[in-house]
Amino acid sequence: MAAGTDQYRDRISLLAQASSLCQDTFPAQPAMSNNLLQSWLRLSDGERHDLNGTCSIGRSPENSLQLADHEVSRRHAIIQAQGEREFWLVDLGSANGTCVNGRRISQSVRLHNSDIIRIANHELEFCTEILSAMHPSSKQAMASTMIHIRQAKCWLMVADIIGSTQMAQTLSGAQFPRMTGTWFKNCRQVVDECGGHMSKYLGDGFFCYWDDTDDGAIQVRQAVSKLYQAQMTANPPFRLVLHFGAAALGTVPTMNELNLHGPEVNFVFRIEKVAAALKQNVLFSDAAVKRMGAEAEVGLVGETAVEGFSAMHRFYAPGR
Repeated sequence: MAAGTDQYRDRISLLAQASSLCQDTFPAQPAMSNNLLQSWLRLSDGERHDLNGTCSIGRSPENSLQLADHEVSRRHAIIQAQGEREFWLVDLGSANGTCVNGRRISQSVRLHNSDIIRIANHELEFCTEILSAMHPSSKQAMASTMIHIRQAKCWLMVADIIGSTQMAQTLSGAQFPRMTGTWFKNCRQVVDECGGHMSKYLGDGFFCYWDDTDDGAIQVRQAVSKLYQAQMTANPPFRLVLHFGAAALGTVPTMNELNLHGPEVNFVFRIEKVAAALKQNVLFSDAAVKRMGAEAEVGLVGETAVEGFSAMHRFYAPGR
């Protein structure tokens, strides 16, 4: 596993400790965010494209930012808003690749101020300003930006590429970034089609979730089934884990994205580590199995401790 998932797991652990102070339920109350950012892309012609959430880039007019160039893929790349202050760039298996500061990316990368993104012959400069450094008129325009927090039951899924570090070292040229980009694109399509929400790209994987709606269990089953089928012929091979529990959801209106955190989010990342130790490519928590009503469709893999959590926990795999 590449560093991305491990690093995010550590960050989630810190958030979980803070979230443990929260009540099980509480009203959605706004609170002013510190160090709010305004981010945009400066295009080759000097025009500005504001980033108010996730931004898809490609030749197709359906993208948030269209680059009408035959060397640009229809769905070339995506800039994913993650949390309150981060934007991550993901190449979607494009034919000609995506570069940041002169280097072709092979995994999702976090963007920083003044980074230069090159797609075919197009240069896009990623720009960001801290609200406190803006002109007073800009501050006033954004002063109503708040973070709304609520707690809700969610389906939580983590997937990551197995052996990504070794593959990056052994595959030549554009083969690895094209392979991983295509994998990200295909997985996102499954999540979107099945009613899920992509929350985080993790370098070698992703974190997504589903709301606990009347159709939630059906949508999750469909997604798991499609991803499980993809695993049978997947290149690259990947692992996925599923959990069900309460998460704190924070909304930053200017980012137009939800950020999830809390002990249950931390738990699903720990499950991914358990799955690797148990050599399981698909692993369900006890809570996920019960919520799906899938007891007759899975088999017990084992009962084991989970780092950072008390007691022993049961885990299941499909079709055993």
